[in-house]
Amino acid sequence: MSLVFHVPSTSPGTPAQRRELLYALATALEAARDEVVKVAGEETGLTEARLNGELDRTSGQLRLLGDYVADGRHQSSRLSPGAGPGGVDIRQIVVPVGPVAVFAASNFPLAFGVLGGDTGSALAAGCPVLVKAHPAQPRTSDLLASIAAPVLGGAFGIVHGGADVSLAVVRHPEIKAVGFTGSLAGGRALMDEAAARPDPIPVYAEMGSINPVFVLPGAAAEADRVATLAAAVTGSSGQLCTKPGLVVLPRSATEFASALADAVAATPVHRMLTEGMAAAHAEWVSSLRTSEHAVAIGSASPAPVATIVDAGSLTESLLSEHFGPSVVIVLTDDFTALAATLEGQLTATIHAALPVDADEARELLPVLVGKAGRIVWNGVPTGVAVVDAMLHGGPWPATSAAWSTSVGTAAVERFQRPVALQGVPADLLP
Repeated sequence: MSLVFHVPSTSPGTPAQRRELLYALATALEAARDEVVKVAGEETGLTEARLNGELDRTSGQLRLLGDYVADGRHQSSRLSPGAGPGGVDIRQIVVPVGPVAVFAASNFPLAFGVLGGDTGSALAAGCPVLVKAHPAQPRTSDLLASIAAPVLGGAFGIVHGGADVSLAVVRHPEIKAVGFTGSLAGGRALMDEAAARPDPIPVYAEMGSINPVFVLPGAAAEADRVATLAAAVTGSSGQLCTKPGLVVLPRSATEFASALADAVAATPVHRMLTEGMAAAHAEWVSSLRTSEHAVAIGSASPAPVATIVDAGSLTESLLSEHFGPSVVIVLTDDFTALAATLEGQLTATIHAALPVDADEARELLPVLVGKAGRIVWNGVPTGVAVVDAMLHGGPWPATSAAWSTSVGTAAVERFQRPVALQGVPADLLP
């Protein structure tokens, strides 16, 4: 297979023109809804309801990003009047970084796929986009590309292939930044390739996490929280980067732990995205079945699974992300000490009943702020809102750039760079 491909170089235009393009793209996507949902469903196994909701999110975020830049909100407000030599003004602006490579994700074929948030935010920033299609979804990718091409013209391109193509895309001299959602191994490989270039470029990689949920003692006495947590663990067959993979309970909450494990095991699920993911989940279930820990395993395929362990028995494997309908339930006497041992996360959640849990929550919260990109209070981390204030990111290894987000209007900032204009006449400002 030839590794020769074309990197789009046509600018999406002025902020106002970008808004028009993104609105037109959203409208074209909605017009093809039936075909998109059908094809994506056949390739991924995701439900029609899930894909319709994801399509709405995708078109909505395209319009949101278009409005954001058309209103000029992406531009810097930094101005230092008279601060330069001779009393001239210094004004900071932002400009597009250049062509961006976007790697489509498997678990969100629309919202993080060919026309997802990375593509939308790069276009909004004024950058042409080359999408690397996900190998598990060639038909969905080509269908979405056929929707985009008439709207975006020379500002958009797509390429298919395996790891060799992915690395070739990153090393291409015209590519100036990368957006990626996927595994830690995949993200790290792209980062290493980008760093080895003669001109290193940034890789904005979102690589998942276990998204710990801390159920404090007062909350653990409320059995109605079980169903909510079980649904978050098993939704979309547990194939969400924000799935709670670790639920931490007080050591005394054995009834809550058992009820949650049983609820997870009893939840109906649909097939997983790929055979490889299904095989990895089956291997994880098999390893838990033969472990010394209490395990609840469902009869469905893939089998939903929950294991209950004491904090003193936690291992690296139990604290690693496992894609699929699975959760590790931990019993502990010290929430804060356990939280301090965790790696960087996309999210961390606190379930608390006030005022009884106030002191424990007050101690735990700052530790979690240091560990995660988003803190959820008495909710679940699944269902990421596409709004201005959203932060979908977090410290390593959740992402490669803890200061950035791949969801919300701030996602545009990844694909811009600042420039200071010193003494430039106002009528010449770009």
